[in-house]
Amino acid sequence: MPYASFVGINHHRQSILLVYALMSHEDFDSYKLVFRTCLDAMGNVHPDAIIPNQCQSIKVAIAEVMPNTIHRYRIWHIFSKFPVYLSGVRPSKIADVEFKSMVLDNITVEVFERKCTEYIARYNLHTRNWFIKLYFEKEK
Repeated sequence: MPYASFVGINHHRQSILLVYALMSHEDFDSYKLVFRTCLDAMGNVHPDAIIPNQCQSIKVAIAEVMPNTIHRYRIWHIFSKFPVYLSGVRPSKIADVEFKSMVLDNITVEVFERKCTEYIARYNLHTRNWFIKLYFEKEK
């Protein structure tokens, strides 16, 4: 059964479990219900930021229920999907290392834009929708 867990950080900078919800479906209405219930339990105090999976249902529910909360993607989730979306690209191990370096290294926006454009061209990823969508959602 799908579940949602919300982990926060207390005043001692320790991770604490705030909410754990079992869900019957992973759809917009279910996420909206979980987010609203969570906010009710927390006195309608919205989190500063939320870092879920790259799920369209979650994305839309966050925008509706918590419009002022910063929404970011979990880098682990992106990296875990990477081998599937990089299949057929040779040399895939080098492409994987280059991608992680491009995302994780401390660089300026201009350098990132240049490296990302070069990366997509070098590995001919123009037709791979996942990479294009990821590029357009890079601020997340």
